[in-house]
Amino acid sequence: MRWFSDYIDELKENLGITSDYGIAQHLGIARQSMTKIRNGEVLNNEMCFKIANELKRHPLEIIATARAQKEKNNEFRAFWIKVAKEYGNK
Repeated sequence: MRWFSDYIDELKENLGITSDYGIAQHLGIARQSMTKIRNGEVLNNEMCFKIANELKRHPLEIIATARAQKEKNNEFRAFWIKVAKEYGNK
């Protein structure tokens, strides 16, 4: 199972960006926001769609991965992991 930071790293690699500061600039967010996103603390659907579009992935894969990473309830977390896998997260 990939986590959200894996998608950030993939996006950085695809764009040839070497730092989180650089990817934050590319996405139009503050560096501090990127740190929170990496840690699964803050992530909205709009950012998930933007990242999915840039990676040419189904938005539900990204959204479900983000929700699984953030979810505290094991039952709901298992649900989000299942959805993420159904849409391409291996």
